[in-house]
Amino acid sequence: MHATQAPIGASQRNAGVQRVLWVVLGLNLLIAVIKLVAGFLTGSLAILADAFHSLIDSSSNVVGLLGVWVAGRPADANHPYGHQRYETMAALGIGVMLALAAYEIGTGVIDRLVGGGTIPIAEPAAIVVMAGTFVANLIIVWYETREGRRLNSPVLLADAQHTRTDLFVTTSVVAALIGARFGWTWLDPLVALGVVVLLVRAAWGIVTSASLTLTDAAVLDPDIVEQVARAVPGVTAVRGVRSRNRGDGAWVDLAIEVDAVMDTAQAHAVACEVERRLAGALPGVAETFVHVEPVTPTERGWAHLAAQLRGLADGLGLGLHDLNAHAEPDGRVSVEMHIEVDARLSLGEAHTLVDAFEARARAAFPRVADVVTHIEPLVEVIEDEAGRIERAELLTAAIRTTTDGLAGAGTCHDIVLHNVGGHLVATLHVSQSDALPISEAHALAERIERALHQALPELSRTVVHVEPA
Repeated sequence: MHATQAPIGASQRNAGVQRVLWVVLGLNLLIAVIKLVAGFLTGSLAILADAFHSLIDSSSNVVGLLGVWVAGRPADANHPYGHQRYETMAALGIGVMLALAAYEIGTGVIDRLVGGGTIPIAEPAAIVVMAGTFVANLIIVWYETREGRRLNSPVLLADAQHTRTDLFVTTSVVAALIGARFGWTWLDPLVALGVVVLLVRAAWGIVTSASLTLTDAAVLDPDIVEQVARAVPGVTAVRGVRSRNRGDGAWVDLAIEVDAVMDTAQAHAVACEVERRLAGALPGVAETFVHVEPVTPTERGWAHLAAQLRGLADGLGLGLHDLNAHAEPDGRVSVEMHIEVDARLSLGEAHTLVDAFEARARAAFPRVADVVTHIEPLVEVIEDEAGRIERAELLTAAIRTTTDGLAGAGTCHDIVLHNVGGHLVATLHVSQSDALPISEAHALAERIERALHQALPELSRTVVHVEPA
């Protein structure tokens, strides 16, 4: 089981969210003061309602700052998964505050309609002030939405949605002031009622979104998660896909089935690859937990045979490579491979160990007719370069000529010679069409290796890397 982390660190993310909230808090307080002054001077209920809305914006920033501060605390004994949900709770608090503001403004509308009240003064200066606050709110919404998406912050996105209602409110207030100049006094409370509707709508959206997070609602399509995980080599089945939003991103957990003959390291590598692919294919994934379940396949083909042979070798402390198999006329299978043993063993000790491996292989696979092994020492020490290589330029030119003769002119490149422990090693790259089947690319590499060893007997080992042009 392993976890993949979000691209932005938790401390860096929380600091960014708090920075945005402080900036927006200062702007909201300034806008609220301007609207309050304009509202008292004109007697406009709509302007005062809008000013009260801006004060709620400011208080919601404070709530957000407190929530993010708590959410940024590290995991502890009482909160082993961290405190990220407190940020979501702060967003929920903003939604509740919006609902309370709607109630207060709605009460004022009823009082105005029932008992009358001051008729707003449609001063041109008030209209200009409201238009200016509209531009300021537009900048705040753009800034807070951009940062909320970048930081994946529910508080910033909720607060941006809250501020977005100011744009509609301010537009409506300006319309009410203009209407008052024509004697349409009923337009002011009507606009305030429209503010109430917008507040209720915004509050419902924020509360609903926060509730989905707090109740662990699924945030990812399980079919897509299964499709990505199932594409990883070694995964035979995927089940139990679940996802939820922790507050700073999606948490995903799932179970994958792998061949039972895999050892722990192999199964862990498959699980890690599943996590990497999910993080790459599904942006916003904060952590992924993969549970590995070993399953014996019902169809035991070549893949199962190869995996089980490697598992048997691992159990005896042996290395295995160059594994090949072919079917005999009677339907049984013969396998050949290279087995690496401890270099300190004698021939007799190594042979006894390999005999045990071959016996286990035959017992596990009755279809195996013959097992032929090439025993070689397991390299335990990485050797250093031994020194200068004689005739390096001539050897490089000979390698290039031989390779180009088989793979095509100009295809051989990046030839490197190494003198390792007194043995000459050559590595080279060969460019071929990307549409070339991998089987043909492998056959070409083997032909090049054989030709090079025949033309240059001093080469102890050659590695040919075939790559798309």
